[in-house]
Amino acid sequence: MYNNDDDSKVVRMTTEGHIKQTIQKKKQHESLYQNPKYVAENINEDVVVVDDAYPSTIVVVNKRGEYRYTYPDSSQSSHTIELCDGIACDNTGCILVSDCGKHRIHQIDMDGRFIQFILTKQNGVHGAQGLSIDNKGQLWLCNNNGKEIKWTYKLDLNA
Repeated sequence: MYNNDDDSKVVRMTTEGHIKQTIQKKKQHESLYQNPKYVAENINEDVVVVDDAYPSTIVVVNKRGEYRYTYPDSSQSSHTIELCDGIACDNTGCILVSDCGKHRIHQIDMDGRFIQFILTKQNGVHGAQGLSIDNKGQLWLCNNNGKEIKWTYKLDLNA
């Protein structure tokens, strides 16, 4: 949920539509999000949110709504995200981030550490606008140039 009055939040709801949890502020009452755009949950129930401020960031809180980290942080300046248009979490807890502006897919671990760019412009990525991982572990990517990218997603824990 986004509001220009600096009270953007993520709301977890039951299947009946009742509010179960509201995630909005850090402990210091500082806003977590400027413009939340996409949300996902990883295997340890962290809530992963794309904050669509420019440049885009990924904000992660634990299942209790407590702030864990922001990706990229100031020490990861070479891994900036120009425009994030999709996130997905795999079965190992890694987070995949599509960077539409820089034509690449980031892979970060569940603690926000950069692992690698798993796909880039050299692989045919152009304006990656969405991604998903199916139950077979296959990565699905919305590629803006209409070209199919043949690639199998496998996590390399030694990367």
